[in-house]
Formats: sequence, structure tokens, C-alpha cells
Amino acid sequence: MAILPSPVSGTSSEVRNQFLEPLRAVFIDATTIRSCPAESDWDWLTKGVDRVLSNSRSGRDFLQTFQMFWPREVQVGPYFETLASARRLSMVADCSGLLRQRVEALRPSPLSSFEALAAFEVYAGDGHYLEHATHDPVIGETRWPTGHFFALNLKSQSLFPLVLADRVARKKEHDLRALKRQSVAMLRQGAGKGRKVLWVWDKAGVDFPFWQERKASGIYFLSLRKEGMCLELEQERVIDFTQPINQGVTADRVVVDRRGIRVREITYCNPCDGQVYVYLTSEMTLEPGLLVLLYKTRWEIEKVFDETKTKLAEKKSWATTDTAKEMQAHFVAIVHNLLLLLQDWHETQGVTNTAEHQRRNKRQEQQKTELQKTGRTLPRVYTLLQRFTQATFKLIRWLRVHWHRSTSLTQALLQLRSLYAKL
Repeated sequence: MAILPSPVSGTSSEVRNQFLEPLRAVFIDATTIRSCPAESDWDWLTKGVDRVLSNSRSGRDFLQTFQMFWPREVQVGPYFETLASARRLSMVADCSGLLRQRVEALRPSPLSSFEALAAFEVYAGDGHYLEHATHDPVIGETRWPTGHFFALNLKSQSLFPLVLADRVARKKEHDLRALKRQSVAMLRQGAGKGRKVLWVWDKAGVDFPFWQERKASGIYFLSLRKEGMCLELEQERVIDFTQPINQGVTADRVVVDRRGIRVREITYCNPCDGQVYVYLTSEMTLEPGLLVLLYKTRWEIEKVFDETKTKLAEKKSWATTDTAKEMQAHFVAIVHNLLLLLQDWHETQGVTNTAEHQRRNKRQEQQKTELQKTGRTLPRVYTLLQRFTQATFKLIRWLRVHWHRSTSLTQALLQLRSLYAKL
């Protein structure tokens, strides 16, 4: 069992300690922790968090800045060697998974209001590409980007890496190819017996035999229909329009492909932009409007990628090895999940992002007003999930400013409350 790390390890501040507290709480339960005289696992873990938050342009940039706040000498060579350590990756992945479990246990979800989803785990997945590492090999006349596939739990908004893209003989791996490389156990993500797992993916429903096979293991898909797909109508399903969630649904059908595999096709007309969207799914029991809502919620993973690239500036791979690339993905997920818990803790302290709430409510009122001009109403799928999908620049800048300062939590929270009150 790991020894509980001290709140003061390396460099410390009250804000930093509060941010890291959930990670510290799960660290002691990690079974992969080992004693290392050169650098403890806890120090390595927090150094990775430091780098994601640092806004550094390179590893050397980060280490030079980091050295100013660290009591021991930081050497470039050992740092990059440790990034390539399979044992350290195992430890970081272990802590990342435990933290994710903590987020999922603690965070309430607005999706819990749908009783039908109680038996489901719901994940959104997508590919995410970073600029190549500085010393990645040249292939042809260029260096290929680093591809990651991440997943977002749509109930808790917790993030986790799914797999590193396969770059053997291909610049970018197709999403479905990456999914097909995953085992049933990986796709079920530890879901208990009798529970269903729904994967929401952008246009991943193109291999019906694969999803038909996974359906036997309680794994389902939901995606947009690709243009040019040849499907024949088998059955028109009755839509229950007494359910407000089904507002905007114009068709719910069972269709068949040329191999005789049956899937469900849902057509939805968005009153806000007049666009018609067609979804495909292997799930046959949920209300069609609820599936439309879940696909709409898939956009949250895109917003999380915006958070990691634009706000946390994680645009480039840290190092060349696959081990380092996977470790970086876990550190990005750790920081995202810590940001979720930090924002939840802020709410308990009465620190609310008032300006963002007002901005969101204003946008929604404008939508309602525009629709009312033509006798339409804003559909339920636009009003049911009122939650923020990413950390704001205000929060991340505040965190960076106080990361190494001795500001008291009380004073730091007063400053954040003042920032949140300004539009």
C-alpha cells in the first residue's frame, strides 16, 4: 500500500493542495505504487499535472520554469527517460482510473432524471490529434501527428483515454478501426452484469456486423447516418408524442442492410436551424427523442478537446515513445477530472460562475424569442441538460496564478468570485 503523500511535496500552495486533494485521496489505493529513491511516484504524478497546467511550449521550457519552484535539481535526461518508463505509465494509468471512478461516484448527472437510462452506461468517443513530438521520425517528407482516442462519460463528464491511434503504415487511423481493436471488456468499461453500454460516436455506425456482434455482449452504438448508405425500410415504429422528449422526432424506423442486419433509424427536425438529422442505433428500447438528446450531448467531448487544446495548450506530444504519448493522455484526463471536482467544490463554497450562467440564459432566451416569431418552441433537448461542458479561461488563469503562491484559500476564492461576476 502506498504511503499517504504529504500535502507539501516539492512546491506547495493552498490552492494547489486543494486542487490535488482528490488525486491524493485515490493515490493511496493505487496498487502500482513503488518506492523510487530518485523521484517518488507522487512527485512524478504531480509533476505531470504541473506540466499540463503550465502552458509551456516544450519539455525544456517546462523544466526550466518548474526548477524555480522545486527544491531539488531537475535534470532533462532523467525526465524524458521517466516519460518512457512502462512502470510509471502503469502507475499513472492506475491513478487516472481511480480518479475517474471518484468523479463518477461523486458527480450528480442530469441524465439520472431519465429512469430508462438507469440501466445504461453512456459514453461519447472521438479521435483527438496532437502535433508530433519534436524528435518523432520523419515518414516520407513529414512527421505524422499523434492520434489519441478518448471517451467521455456522458453522465459524469469524466474523461479517459481509450487507446493510442495505430500509426503503422497510416497517418490517421479511422475511428471504427480503433474501436474494432478494443476487446469486449474494454468497451464495457467494467459495467456490471445486466447493465447496457451505449457508445455515442460521430458516424461510427458503418460496420453493422461489428455492432451486431457486440450487441450480444450488451454493447450498443449511436451515430449519425452517413450519406449514401443503402438501407431498406422494414418497420415504422410508433412515436409517443405524449412524451415531451420526442418533440421534433419525425420518424422512428427499423431498417435493414443488404446482409439482413436490422438497426434503428431516427429522423429529427431541428426547429432552431431547420436541419434534418438522421441517426442510426442498435438500441431498440429508449425513446427516440432521448437518443437524439444523447447524441446532442456527444458534443461535450468536442468542447473538452477545446478545453485541453485551447485553454490548457496541450497541442503537441511531449515525447517520441508510445509510452510517453499514452502517459500524456492520462495526465490530460487527470487534469480535466480534477477541474470538474474543483468546480464542484467551488459550488459548495458559494463560488458560482454567475456571468456564464447569465450568458447561457441570454442565448437560450434569444433562441426562444426567434422561434416564437414563427409559432415554434424550443425543444426539450435544448433545455434538459443545463451544465457547463468545459472549464473557463477565468478558472484556469486563476489556478495558474495561485499555483505557487501562498495566497490563502479564502482570499483566492474571493478573487475568483469577483472574476465570475464580470461578463
